[in-house]
Amino acid sequence: MTETDDIDLLLTLNPHGWSSCFLFVKDNTFELIITHSFSNPYLDLIQVLTNLIYGHNNATLFWYGEPGGHRIEINKIMTEQHKVMVSITQFDENFYKEQKQYSLMITFDIKLKQLITILYLQLKKTHFLLRDKQFSENRIHDFPFQEFHKFEKTAKQFLDI
Repeated sequence: MTETDDIDLLLTLNPHGWSSCFLFVKDNTFELIITHSFSNPYLDLIQVLTNLIYGHNNATLFWYGEPGGHRIEINKIMTEQHKVMVSITQFDENFYKEQKQYSLMITFDIKLKQLITILYLQLKKTHFLLRDKQFSENRIHDFPFQEFHKFEKTAKQFLDI
């Protein structure tokens, strides 16, 4: 497990049903390529974050590629309730096949408020960029506006902003 608070993330909504996520942990960079073919990764992310805010002890998020993808597991650290452990593994099987083998990319712990802040602001950035007609042209249907507005209220209250 990587011990650091030097963690950041860049989530980019690309055109035509794809997204990319760059995770920066200490001196390492990890890239996750995400397809929107099998689910809405933004909606899935919002649901996971909302569950964590409402006190769930763990949550799992799958971001699929073509083929393979990533499993992101977030678990509260019971001895430090304000922190969560994030574990990202990758798999090679296609969406419709049972995932049999996962390989660990990174595990780190982070304060829950720090994680929510980072991801909320990435979602807010995307929401703001989609106001631009040219930017939104091939992206507008990939972002869950209604769910984001609900999440935004919840996140702001949780973060006290």
